[in-house]
Amino acid sequence: MTTERKDILTQAREIIPPRAVSQGEALILAERQATLLMKLLGIREVPVDVFKISELPNVEVQVKPRHEMPIIADLPETSEVGGVTHMRRDGKTVFTINREDSIGRRRFSLAHEIKHMLDDPAVKTIYAKLGFGRPDNRARQIERICDHFAACFLMPRTALKRMWSNGIQDIEALASQFKVSISAMQIRLKYLGLTDEEERPVSEYFRLEGPSLIFGSDCPDAA
Repeated sequence: MTTERKDILTQAREIIPPRAVSQGEALILAERQATLLMKLLGIREVPVDVFKISELPNVEVQVKPRHEMPIIADLPETSEVGGVTHMRRDGKTVFTINREDSIGRRRFSLAHEIKHMLDDPAVKTIYAKLGFGRPDNRARQIERICDHFAACFLMPRTALKRMWSNGIQDIEALASQFKVSISAMQIRLKYLGLTDEEERPVSEYFRLEGPSLIFGSDCPDAA
């Protein structure tokens, strides 16, 4: 059984090269990784059974109320963090998910944490160039990559595009079919180019927000 775990996780990890990658490259690799992991776990239908990750040896999934999760409990109520990953010294990985979240959010949080587990052995190497030397920026970019992995895992490109082309284009219906939140489905559809932004005058794409500074002939730079 230990060999099985090594085979699945190692194969999923080998997609990521042993070097620093850009955020754009990381997003592409995350989707390939999500697709491969589904194949290795024998997932062939939607909604994706994200809980199958718990069938791997030394992987455990827990649910707890928010107040029993210190890392999350200390964050603002508006925080979107819904899960944590604990890599124990004995080699066991424990995912703890906020049970007070909706089913869609719990599923997304677990998929997000799976990416953290996959990246853990090489996270300092592969994301070394992110954030332009600022740890806080790097952390945000890593979270974005994990979100993208979760979206790819729970809303596979092929399955979603097939449903869309078959006429199922109601966002709420799609979110229900894939068991994700409406907002997660909206973001995924937009990423895949299946929905368009509302048409706006071209000038609005260049309009500046905020107060303006009025200058006249007394301004040194004025002609």
